[in-house]
Amino acid sequence: MRRFFKKKNYWKELAAKRTECLTSSLPNEVSLNLSQPLLDKNTLFKALPFLVVDFETTGFEPAKNDIISIGWVEIVNMQIDLGCKQHYYIRNSQDINHETAVINQIVPQMIQNDGVPLEQVINALLNASKGKILVVHGKVIEKNFLDFYAQKFLGITELPLMWIDTMKIEEWKTAKTGGNTISQDNRLSAVRKRYNLPQYTAHNALVDSVASAELLLAQIAHMYRDRQVTLETLYEMSQ
Repeated sequence: MRRFFKKKNYWKELAAKRTECLTSSLPNEVSLNLSQPLLDKNTLFKALPFLVVDFETTGFEPAKNDIISIGWVEIVNMQIDLGCKQHYYIRNSQDINHETAVINQIVPQMIQNDGVPLEQVINALLNASKGKILVVHGKVIEKNFLDFYAQKFLGITELPLMWIDTMKIEEWKTAKTGGNTISQDNRLSAVRKRYNLPQYTAHNALVDSVASAELLLAQIAHMYRDRQVTLETLYEMSQ
């Protein structure tokens, strides 16, 4: 028997989740973010406002590990706006171990001297991302940690934000061109190298957010030279 599958309506699903969350008592920054109408799915890439974000964490499990740094930068009119850049160290109860310090290039003194409470940074992130699309490279980290924060402190199961994932876009492109999505190295540095983007010697949340912003622009320029790609297509690639 021939089967017909309805195309999943990501827009309707995301809008419903946001509406449901707004029935809860939420902090002002969360409510203001989620009450923003979703951007028209037919909006072209060149007209979209993006907030490119990166989290540095002590591990991969939100219940056991901490966010220790968050950075972001905006893309407006297909240009990276460094005037809007932000970089925060997060003050946590746990000390940073040696391995984490080596990987993230963050030492305890940075947290002690410049760290701010996680709630303050999450509120700043939600305020900065109002009406914008969040961009990450490998959204599993950022989304999982934000959803854990929502469950622990806000009493909701997730923060239904709109995510564009440059790692997923790369996997989508590889699959479309007949490449091997299993063996391909899709780490940020490796993907950037394929687009002849420079390698950064420094490593922190702000640098990685800029690196991800550059990668998104390069991916779109490579796949859609006329930039005539819609938000709906980008969002579906990112699932």
